Amino acid sequence: MADSTGVVVLFGPKAVGKSTIATLLEEHGGVHHVDPDLVVRALLAAGTEPHADTGWLDAVQREVLEELVHHRWVAVEATGAWQSDWVLAERLGVHVRVVRVWVTASLPTTLRRMASRQPPRVACTEQEARWIHAAATRRAAQQRVHAVVDTELVVPLPAARRVLGLLTAPEAP
Repeated sequence: MADSTGVVVLFGPKAVGKSTIATLLEEHGGVHHVDPDLVVRALLAAGTEPHADTGWLDAVQREVLEELVHHRWVAVEATGAWQSDWVLAERLGVHVRVVRVWVTASLPTTLRRMASRQPPRVACTEQEARWIHAAATRRAAQQRVHAVVDTELVVPLPAARRVLGLLTAPEAP
């Protein structure tokens, strides 16, 4: 990896393949994966409620920054359905380089993937997944991203390698 330090924020609706891409980034590029589902599940187990405006933003940001002490690059996932998801990338960008990646798949594919998921995941109904898919897709159309990965059209490993290539670029893509 280049001498830089940074965060890959993988935006995309539920079950589009963000965790798959994050795992491949870790296995093939040493990019540490912070799974926000684990952070949220721990907070929920402790009885913590999300902030009315920012949800779990502060907790996820804190976890990412703590991991950057130990890892040059960290990948984190966000659905992109809420403005606070995009604020995460902005806030992290104050500290380190941020590479934004939009990960997508069609709604029927994501619903099929969700139906076959095994825990641990934050619970999500089909109705919620439909709303998240629509809201995230709408918000993503208004955002600047460095790469788009459609997990229906590309094989995950080559897509992850393309993202890794962005990390070694001399300047932000």
